[in-house]
Amino acid sequence: MINLIKILIMIASCAISTLSFAQKNDSLQYKRLNISTTITDYLLFSNTNNYNINLGSEFCFKNQKSLAVNFGLIKSYESSGGGFASVETMKTHGMKFQIESRHYFRKFKLFEPATMLFWLQIFQYKSQMLQNSGYYIAVHSSYQFTATDREGLNYNQILNPEDIYTVNRSVYSLNIKLGYNCIKKCGLTLDYAIGLGAKYINSSSTNSGTNSSWPNKEKDIPWNKLFNSGSGFYPNIIYQFKIGWQIDFSKKKKL
Repeated sequence: MINLIKILIMIASCAISTLSFAQKNDSLQYKRLNISTTITDYLLFSNTNNYNINLGSEFCFKNQKSLAVNFGLIKSYESSGGGFASVETMKTHGMKFQIESRHYFRKFKLFEPATMLFWLQIFQYKSQMLQNSGYYIAVHSSYQFTATDREGLNYNQILNPEDIYTVNRSVYSLNIKLGYNCIKKCGLTLDYAIGLGAKYINSSSTNSGTNSSWPNKEKDIPWNKLFNSGSGFYPNIIYQFKIGWQIDFSKKKKL
């Protein structure tokens, strides 16, 4: 619990520092607030059948700068029976915090050949040309904590529902994102981004038996890391599609 508090304090300090820098260099002349949710976080991209109920905000500044944050609660749709791309679990819960600093390029015309590969961009035509719309680059970081309940093994090496243990996992990531934020005249926002980076995964559990027995030997796919224990650095891929609404507190001003 103490470590979690330290992590949250560190993340908050980074956010305040970034915000202070933006305010110092870019006055709040463009007072826009974007409220959104990441649709792709509700899909089954996890090896434990999780989804992330999330809500985020983007605080916009002058000179094509913005600061975006997102907080979510992680839940599991159902238990997972294990398999090629998943591990055996009973239920999972946790939280995820994301923060990123953006710079917009003032490039509004979609690169149409890219829509063949990233088809969600077909919804991003006819965007307003604003300080916080169009193509952007972002430095993105996140922290995720999950607690996963698993069934232990009895003396006959058979799953025992009465012998439940918990695996605690922390994931830290740092990434570079490229995206396109479409803002419709009505205020609807459609934000699509992809990114690459690195993540650090740390797992720990108690009373889980030995790592040589199943299901304790189950591993993360494709990282070949034991789910129950161990730590390491791994590549990270970001694929996000956000839907939101922009609130404009300032007078409209042409670019």
